[in-house]
Amino acid sequence: MKIIMSTQEARRVTIMHECLKGIRTNKQAAQLLKITERQVQRLKAKARHDGISAVLHGNRGIPPAHALTKEQRKEIADIYAEELKNYNYSHARDVLEEDKAIIVSRSTVSRILRNQGIKSPKSRRPRKNHPSRDARSREGSMAQMDASSYDWLSNGSYLQLHGSIDDATGKVLALHFEQEETTHGYNELVYQMNSRKRLPQEFYVDCRTTFRNNNKPLESLSIDEELSGKTNFMTQFQRSMHELGIVLIYAHSPEAKGRIERLWETLQDRLPKDLARKGITTVEAANAYLPTYISYFNRKFAVKAKDPELDYAPSIPLRELKIILAHQEKRKLDRGLSFSYLGKRYSLPQMTGKEKEPLSQRDIITVATSEYIGIQVLTKGRILEPVELRERAKAIIEDVPDKIKLNEDHWVSKPKNNSPWHKTNSLFFTR
Repeated sequence: MKIIMSTQEARRVTIMHECLKGIRTNKQAAQLLKITERQVQRLKAKARHDGISAVLHGNRGIPPAHALTKEQRKEIADIYAEELKNYNYSHARDVLEEDKAIIVSRSTVSRILRNQGIKSPKSRRPRKNHPSRDARSREGSMAQMDASSYDWLSNGSYLQLHGSIDDATGKVLALHFEQEETTHGYNELVYQMNSRKRLPQEFYVDCRTTFRNNNKPLESLSIDEELSGKTNFMTQFQRSMHELGIVLIYAHSPEAKGRIERLWETLQDRLPKDLARKGITTVEAANAYLPTYISYFNRKFAVKAKDPELDYAPSIPLRELKIILAHQEKRKLDRGLSFSYLGKRYSLPQMTGKEKEPLSQRDIITVATSEYIGIQVLTKGRILEPVELRERAKAIIEDVPDKIKLNEDHWVSKPKNNSPWHKTNSLFFTR
């Protein structure tokens, strides 16, 4: 009978054969096979009784008890062909466990599908070498933030997915869909992180104008102006992060913030298929599903930080955070303690209860607006609700006739204009 053996099994048979013939001692055979001398003696006795092939493992040729049956392998192949087409092997394995309660390894899924002639749609490209840096040792020390444009809903809408990921652990801290990449989208991420007490100490971002005024950078301010908190050249997001005490670090290449770039690569492959499988077709439904998806994603891909201690910034009260993240502009009060904003006039209340507001003309106020607070005014440590003023009706001037009718039979002629300018004509000016 022909026996097919691996290299290690053939080596084991050869050493035991030499030991039986006396070429090697029991001690030498034990050292080569990394077993005890007593075990060598047992194998020699078994070989004398059943032949030299008896030194091989006893379960050789017997299917393992936990091996998949032919029907189970066919079921996995059928599910992939009918429901999970174009899923990569890892994603297919996760869906089988989550939706079908079929728990198998990625290598098992790969082996079954390859035997069926099904290759993974995600080709593996060779890695490019880039200068690397060590990840932060503590969770919450720094988070990378970016947005990715993709056909997330598989309907040609090409939404912008704003996201933030922890640098130390790879945990997704927040995700939010918007039609365009905007400051509002990034503010929504800050709201999510603050509500979950996951506000980082630093944000690692790119050099988009949302994060930095590239025409008049902050560096053009003097040291005294920076220390005084002057924010003339800051964008709205820069200003809000400055007030929150969060440092913005700027990356000058995609490779510099590689963790979030790899996150987009993973999400672009997985998230659209998961949204389609859940029947999600609108932006509102997608945003409602994202918290559940974040929990699943972090269980699957997050790693432990080197230092177990958390380094998140303290959370901010929601009312205060709404004011900080609102769009803020400066205005000056006029004599009537009113101001103009976006083509409308507003006035400020002079009394709050029985207390008089310390307002005067030419005061510089800050007007804060957002969908959460409407329009509010910040001045002298107070938050006031402005009142919109109604526009005054403009007087309508009608053309005056040459003659004014006093009654049915009496007309009064219009007085003549004796001004010398009234008597001139174009010929006069030409001369």
